[in-house]
Amino acid sequence: MIDALLLRAREKGTDEEFRAWVQKQPSCISARFSEWLDDIGEWRNPACHVRRAGKSGTAYKEPYACIPLTHEEHRIQHDRGEAACLNRFLGGEWSSDVASDWFDEQRLHYLRMWVDL
Repeated sequence: MIDALLLRAREKGTDEEFRAWVQKQPSCISARFSEWLDDIGEWRNPACHVRRAGKSGTAYKEPYACIPLTHEEHRIQHDRGEAACLNRFLGGEWSSDVASDWFDEQRLHYLRMWVDL
């Protein structure tokens, strides 16, 4: 399933085009944006990578594997982990496994949205 989706994504456009589109989406956690860019008149968020979504590692990020988060959400995700991020911003007691699944689902959700535009 993911292979077919990635093929469709590559046919639609580049990873750079996908990341640019993701940056224009509200956060998948809070539905907020991080910053307003006066020069282009748009709200933006970072396109944050879901690291286990393929062959990720130091200085390498899998293509078509990012989601929109605010700067603060991304900082917590990066510094403290996905479960800590969801516990802080969505509440509850997210385990690492459940949080990983949630982030993976978000990655696929945004990729499907972009492919189906």
